[in-house]
Amino acid sequence: MKVVQWISFTLWLIMTFSIGYGLIYGDFWGEGAQLLQLLWGKLTLIDFYVGITLFSMWIVYREKKVMHILIWIFFFIILGNWTTALYVFITCIRSRGNWQVFWQG
Repeated sequence: MKVVQWISFTLWLIMTFSIGYGLIYGDFWGEGAQLLQLLWGKLTLIDFYVGITLFSMWIVYREKKVMHILIWIFFFIILGNWTTALYVFITCIRSRGNWQVFWQG
């Protein structure tokens, strides 16, 4: 469990710095528009939303409060795998080493 916790935290940090770098040095709207012109840009977006849908199904199964479900899914849609890594990290901490609690809530 500790390995998953540290991997998810490390990935969250990588995503945090990557997103920050992109926001500082990139042109979100201009480059995003160019990506959507490309076939692989569209396929990557489809892949992203398929992943969000599958991961959100786990959240719906796992979380008990509707508001928590809606908040997490909202941030998955907006921030992508940054939120996924954060959710896995928090879930590892809350499950206290119990894999059943990790997977099922």
